[in-house]
Amino acid sequence: MASSSSSLYDESGRVVELLAANNFIMALEVAKSLVSGHPDSALANALTALALMKMSFRDSCVVRRSEYIASALDFSKTALALSPKSIAFGFLNAKIHLANAHDDAAIQECESAMSIEDPQDPWLDFLGIVKEGNDPDRQKSSKESRIERVRTELRRLLVKAKSFKFKRLVEDHSLGEIYNDIQALQDRKEEIQTRFDRERQSFVKMEMPSPSTSARKLKKVSNYWNNVMSLEAKKDFLSVKIEKFRAKEMLAEAVEYAKEMKSWKFSTCCCCGQRFTDEELNMEHIKIAHLGTLSEELQSVVPTTVPISEIQIGDWRPVNVVAAAKLIEDLSRNSSGNKGQDEQDLKMKKWPHSDNFNRNKLITSIWILLQLFITIKCFAPSHLYILLDLILEMLKNRVPETLLNQRWMKTTLVSVCFLDEPELESIHKFLMEELGFSCGLKILNSFSRKEARRDLSITYESIIFRDGHLSHLIPLLDETSELASRSVDDIKNVGQEYRDNIVHWLFTSDKPIGEKLKEWEKYREASKSLGMELFKIIESEFHRLQGICENKCQYLRHEKLWLDMEGICLEEDQRRKEISGNPQSYRSLFLKRQKDIEKEKSIDGMGSMELDIIESILKKAQTDEEIKMLFQMHIDQMGGKCFKSDATILATNAAMQQTWKKLKMVTSYDYRSIVMPFLKRFMRAQLEHMVYNATAKSNAEKNTEKGGDDARHGQGKSKDKKKKKYHRKAEEFKATGGSEDQQENVEQNLVPAAHGTDHPLNSEVVGSVTTDELEQEERELTRKAEEESRIEKHQGMLARHLEYQRQIENEAKQKRLAEIDKAPTSTGNVAEDVPFNGVNFDMFDLIDFISHQIG
Repeated sequence: MASSSSSLYDESGRVVELLAANNFIMALEVAKSLVSGHPDSALANALTALALMKMSFRDSCVVRRSEYIASALDFSKTALALSPKSIAFGFLNAKIHLANAHDDAAIQECESAMSIEDPQDPWLDFLGIVKEGNDPDRQKSSKESRIERVRTELRRLLVKAKSFKFKRLVEDHSLGEIYNDIQALQDRKEEIQTRFDRERQSFVKMEMPSPSTSARKLKKVSNYWNNVMSLEAKKDFLSVKIEKFRAKEMLAEAVEYAKEMKSWKFSTCCCCGQRFTDEELNMEHIKIAHLGTLSEELQSVVPTTVPISEIQIGDWRPVNVVAAAKLIEDLSRNSSGNKGQDEQDLKMKKWPHSDNFNRNKLITSIWILLQLFITIKCFAPSHLYILLDLILEMLKNRVPETLLNQRWMKTTLVSVCFLDEPELESIHKFLMEELGFSCGLKILNSFSRKEARRDLSITYESIIFRDGHLSHLIPLLDETSELASRSVDDIKNVGQEYRDNIVHWLFTSDKPIGEKLKEWEKYREASKSLGMELFKIIESEFHRLQGICENKCQYLRHEKLWLDMEGICLEEDQRRKEISGNPQSYRSLFLKRQKDIEKEKSIDGMGSMELDIIESILKKAQTDEEIKMLFQMHIDQMGGKCFKSDATILATNAAMQQTWKKLKMVTSYDYRSIVMPFLKRFMRAQLEHMVYNATAKSNAEKNTEKGGDDARHGQGKSKDKKKKKYHRKAEEFKATGGSEDQQENVEQNLVPAAHGTDHPLNSEVVGSVTTDELEQEERELTRKAEEESRIEKHQGMLARHLEYQRQIENEAKQKRLAEIDKAPTSTGNVAEDVPFNGVNFDMFDLIDFISHQIG
């Protein structure tokens, strides 16, 4: 007997060595010979099962592989039946079940093996079944440590079995196509965004100083604004009166719209061109009038999203389960019998934490993933419940039942902190592969980050209507300063605070007006085209959403029918408990139900589906136990399909929201971008005119003070200079749009009267030029302005030299003139007599001036 036992262990050792050397064929021959000589040996049967499983992994033939696994399962069951206390044989049995795709059976075997009380030492069962090959350290370890090693492997296998089960339940080959579709549409949206950014940047650019403005002129105007103009003059200058309206089509459209809607912004439907003051109203119009909405039934299956508060509960750090179990035992021992209080104590208990680095890293990574899902609105209640179920399944046989049955433990994701490293790895993988793939997490998250990095804002100067009567256009400068938060009246009352910034703002321009109008039209056309492209993308996303919702409705109908069928069996189970006698088999009940449906005169869709289900049951299952397993499998499958549907529905919704955001941006406009250049040119011309008249009057007063021949001589020179200056002014006006006849009229109106009275621009001047002519003339104006600047500099040098000579010859006279210049009445008179001081320009002046600008 002893010799037989020795021979058995020797041959068993040889099988283990052959398996470690990957000589599976020889190992199987020796193992089968061992079973022939020792049929009642659990170890011989277990080694034969192990060799058969190894052979199945190496064989590429599907049929032979299936035969190997089936045979291995038979030997494994025999081994476990002969040695029910062997935790190692339980592990082997579970592993073979999993290889045979029997996930539920594998899960059950793992749980059974871990629940064995006082299991047999795995050393006696050759630990090589768990870890192939000889273990040199096994003789140094204790029985308890070896049992714990097998339990650790069982926990890993349990996690794998549950993951495989879920993966098979939710397997859907169409998801790959959906994922690729999401990726393709996101790429198209990114390309459209790039094109829109390019069009927008070509239209809205940083303003630069106008080339037609010399530094000398800018200095002169700044000095006039800061040191000569009174506060009241500034207030009136910053307003342009509008009592009547007559304008070119573009400006008329903009100002009339702003007067009526009290806003310069508008949004245009990319499909029909209808205009809205509110972007959201436009989006609603597109949805209802051009896209369509989900039916009531389909809308009912769109899942809600889990709030961020779900992962903001508790401390997301690994819990020391051993120490936590002791706390629970102490609490239970001291319990007063109040379960509600017990639960509250457990929930509020500051759990003892572990400093395990890997566990902490995995928990943090899981928390970050959950936060991403919730942030992009791709985490549904169904995802939360399935994740909780997985966590609780993994916690079985790991935490005390007292804790596992707590309501908060079953409803709070922080319970993941009680898991060990293998289970945490599985949860992380589940989130990344199963949920992350379905939601297109990487795509949507990457797209969201690009959106966050892109600055979509455009800043415009403010133009508003004052006093609620739509009577004035007022440019509000320095929107980023503290003045932007003040009321209109406050801003007008602090005109003195606007120093050179207003002057520099007035004398900046981005492009000629004609070119600006062309680009406005080009920008509008490009936006409309890009808007239609985005609308086509939204249509694709909407049709995908409809299809997924329809599929989910179908899954829910199937699930309900399977639950109804299961209800028939549950009713029979209840009758068996209440009434003794011969029970009816499930099969006979379904045969009866089948006949009842077939007797009905008309069979609707649900009746037809029910018949299909009954036929499937009768074909695939014979016993009550098989029918129960069939129910569970199909109900789980429907739950898995709904899980995937929820993921893709939310992913599609998230993608659509991104598209709507882009469409809103592309179809939104602001009239200020074209009105402001017109307004600035008009105001600049008026300010230049005011400065010129003030300078001319000051020079005339000085010449009068000189008297005699010098005065008359100076007056003659002054008149000649004025004529040249007026001629240049007329030339500038002609370059901006006036005809020759109008030019003569302008010259007459620009020349001051003999007594020095100033006149505004003639409000009756009208005319038009083509855009090409306008641009050519503007370029000519720029060239002339640059030439004029050079001449002015040269003349300035000569004037300064002459002035220096005169100072030497007439020092006393110059001192007297300097004293006159410093007198306060002189500056005050100039300020009071500013030609346009206190005058609001009539709308005709504004529109006529702009009409010449745009042609």
